[in-house]
Amino acid sequence: MKVRWIPTSREVYFAIRAKHGEELTVHGTITDLGEYSGSRHLMTEWGLPGADAPIVKRDDRGDEESRFYLAAVINGDDE
Repeated sequence: MKVRWIPTSREVYFAIRAKHGEELTVHGTITDLGEYSGSRHLMTEWGLPGADAPIVKRDDRGDEESRFYLAAVINGDDE
């Protein structure tokens, strides 16, 4: 399985979180408030419990202009 991330809007990201928020679990996270890289970086990937891949991601590197919302496009097995 391959996961490719495509940019989406803030509205789509929050619509998915609003509709499925209680079902979603954290699949991955980065929390660096600057002590490791010298700049702030917060990232969270959300998906359904038991799923092999997350479905949405928020990548925040500081201000609103450095905040990205992404949706997963999941392709089948490479075999």
